[in-house]
Formats: sequence, structure tokens, C-alpha cells
Amino acid sequence: MASIRSAPARSQGSAEPPAEVHDPTDDEDATTGTVKTITAPADPKARTRWLDDRLAKAIAAHPKLAKAKIAVAITDITTGMELWSHDADKGMNLASNAKLLTSVAALATLGSGFRWHTAVYASDLDDATGAVTGDLYIRGRGDPTLSLADLRALADDVAARGVRTIAGKLVVDGAYFDGEIEPPHYQEQKAERAAFRAPIASFGVARSAVTVIVAADPGAKKALIRLEPDAGDYVRLVKREVTSVTEGRTRVRVDAKPKSDHLEIDVSGQIRPADGSYDTRKRVDDPARFAAEVFRRALAERGVTVKGFAAGTIPVGAKVIAAHDSAPLAHVLREMNKLSDNYVAESVLKTLGAETRTTPGPATWADGTAAVRAYLATIGIPAGSYRADNGSGLYGASEVSVHQLVHLLLAAHKDYRIGPDLVASLPVGGVDGTLAKRWHDHPAKGRVRAKTGTLDKVTALAGYLAVDSGHPLAFAIIVNDIPGGQRSDARTVADDMIDALVAYLTP
Repeated sequence: MASIRSAPARSQGSAEPPAEVHDPTDDEDATTGTVKTITAPADPKARTRWLDDRLAKAIAAHPKLAKAKIAVAITDITTGMELWSHDADKGMNLASNAKLLTSVAALATLGSGFRWHTAVYASDLDDATGAVTGDLYIRGRGDPTLSLADLRALADDVAARGVRTIAGKLVVDGAYFDGEIEPPHYQEQKAERAAFRAPIASFGVARSAVTVIVAADPGAKKALIRLEPDAGDYVRLVKREVTSVTEGRTRVRVDAKPKSDHLEIDVSGQIRPADGSYDTRKRVDDPARFAAEVFRRALAERGVTVKGFAAGTIPVGAKVIAAHDSAPLAHVLREMNKLSDNYVAESVLKTLGAETRTTPGPATWADGTAAVRAYLATIGIPAGSYRADNGSGLYGASEVSVHQLVHLLLAAHKDYRIGPDLVASLPVGGVDGTLAKRWHDHPAKGRVRAKTGTLDKVTALAGYLAVDSGHPLAFAIIVNDIPGGQRSDARTVADDMIDALVAYLTP
């Protein structure tokens, strides 16, 4: 049942888990709304009735969505007045809107300036000879943004410290997190090898995925294929059967085949030089081993050879010889939310667990979700009234009402330690991130800052909308149980509602 309440007068001068899960970045579709520009009545009461009618019609106009669950809540942040709602207390699968819970809990708990720290240690370095007679150690603390460039910089620092030879192995201390690398619900699609389902470890690089790059070679029949980053014998390019062609279309197939101690990559097909290069990312199954092999190669490029890899702990008395700090949390959340990055979201969730855990030991997924529950309880969303099982919203991990989601957005907006960084992290309609292609040539362009969400039978949009500083809105529009072939209609419902809200707010 929809409901609407009067807005202040304006001055005229002024579920079930899906069978198929899509990477959330597929939200980059063009606007599906039915109109570009609409005008609301000038009279405040007529304006309110007009909005009620437009929002209701946005749903009624799509009878093929009759069996879908549609939930909407819209609140004026300045007055706290709810403008409109529809099935707003029904538990919904949030898809990637769950990243809003993760983001706000992280900003509130860790602070916007939180950084992840990665360090290299040695306990028996001979400064005179540059020889490490034992092992070289690296301790990861969950940095989700650690890159090949960062590991190369660490290798530079190790070499600059004078290290020349290492008698032992590269030992990875991954005790910041426990050994459960698959986030909750990720096992619902065990065969999926895409990077959006990458595993999480204390020490990981390149978001625990290898990029397969294929480029046509005009001067040869075979195309050029390479892997980034190069993880040595752990990721093996076994099949290279891509031809360079001048006719026909580019067709490239990449298969990732996990083995007991390595990952095999098969690449086949054809590519036209006119199409440029092709690339795709595939998850690895042993993120710590993958990162260790990449770091070993970085060291070797600088003349520092390490024989072998092992997991272990850093001995007492070991000294730091190189270190790297991530960008601050606020910056990382911008990367995460703009592009809906699952790997970063799950890493942030487990980091929350590590930083709030009150007993000794590595962080678990349960520690992370407990930290989110603890924060939500402080803003009046009690445990047991919702379900949020992982940090990304992937698969059937959430059951949250749009009232609760809007309540979270209101609480975040009113807390200056959280609100500005949260708003800055969200995609801007028609401008960037997963909303880059929506609301082009519409008045809504640049006026919506919201998180998208997409699963096989879910589309979600929640965030903030404003035309000036007077009456910004917090909103959530979520559709579950979308019938086959009706994703565009579900997205049109949200787009039409956004167009109506912008017209309502425009003097």
C-alpha cells in the first residue's frame, strides 16, 4: 500500500539465491526511464498529489512486474518526513546495496583515515653482507587495494635496505584473518571463476585475480597473450590458441582450471587488430600463494632471490625492513562503491572483524558481521530485524527493508564523520561509476548519488537525491523476484521515480 505525506512549501523564486549471478558492474546501462523532462505543479498541495500519482504510476505502468516484489521508501532529510513508501517494511535482497551497510559501519567504526599496513620482516640480516641466513617474512593485514606496483615498491625497499641473498623461504604471516577465504554465500556458485567472486586473505594482490590479456599481432598468425600479474608457476598459461584475423568478429574464450597446487589458463579463439586488445579477469583459489609468488618475482627482478614459499608466523625480535600503507579508508570506499567491488567490500567486512574482535586470534566472517550488527544497533536497527550475511550483497546474503536502508542513510548523513565520505563514495547519475550511463539528457543527471545493485532477479538503487541544499532526499528503490526478461522494466520503475522526484524538488 503506497502512502504519501505533505512536503514543505517551496519558494518559486528559488529470496531465494539466484541461479545466475551477474557482476554488479553490469549496472552501467543507459537510462530506461520513459520521459526526459517533466514539470510538477507549482501549488504545494497539488505538487504533493502529483508526486503521489507519478510514483504510483511508475509501478502500475509495468503489469509484467505484478509478481515481483517492489519496495520503495523516500524521506526528506531536512524535515525527517517520509514523502512516499511502498511495501517499505518487507525484507528484501539488497544485492550490492548491502555495501551501504558495510561502508557506513566501516566509517563509523574504523574512521575515514584508517589504513591497511603491509610489512616485510627479517630476523637475521647481516648488514655487512646483505645476507638473510633464515627466512624473509611478509605480514599482510587485509589490504584490499594491494597492487603489483605496491609489491614492486616493497621489493625496491628490501633491496635498498641492503638485502642481497636469502637462504630461507618467503614466509607469509596471514594470521590477521582466519583461513576461511570464501565469504558467506560464495559457495552458492562454486563453479564461477570470474573475478567478482575472488577469495579473501590477509595477504592478497590484484584483488586475488589474474588478468588475461589478448592482443592481435598483425605481423603473425598467433595473437599475443600474457598474464598480469605474473605469478610464476602458480598460474600457468597452458593453451594459447588465439589467431589474428582480418575478417570476422573477435571471439575469445578463456577457461580457468584450478588444480591442486596451481591454476591453469586456456585461451582460444580469434581477434581482429581493429578491435584492439581483449582482457578478462579470473579468480585464483589460493590468494596468499598467488601474492607470495608475485612478490617473489618482484624481488627476483631486483636481484633478491627467495627459494620457496611457506605460511607461518613472524618470530619475536624480527625487524621491519620495508612497509607499505594503503590509501585511507575514505578513498578505498570511493573505489569500492563507484565500481561495486565485491572483493574490497568483503575485505572491509573482515577488517571490521579483526579491528573489533575482543579475544585473541584471527578474524572470522562472524566477527565482521557482528561488527556491522553492533553499529546498526547504535542507530536503532536491532539485530534480528534484518539479515546481512556478507559485505558485498552477493547471492542470497541479505534481507533488509527499505525503511531500514533509508534509516541507515539518514543516520549516516546526519553524522559528519560519516556522511560526507559516504556521499563522495557513491556513483553520480550520468557521470561516473555504475551510474555513468543513466539519466543522460535528463534533469536528474548529476543530482543522484546512489549505490546500484544487480543480481539475476534483483535490481536495487539507494542513496541521495537533491536539486539544492534545502531538501535533499534519502531513498531506496528495490525490486526482487524479477520475472525473466523484465530487468529493463524493473530499472525503468526506478528511473521514472527519480525523474518524478527531481521534478518535484525543482522550484
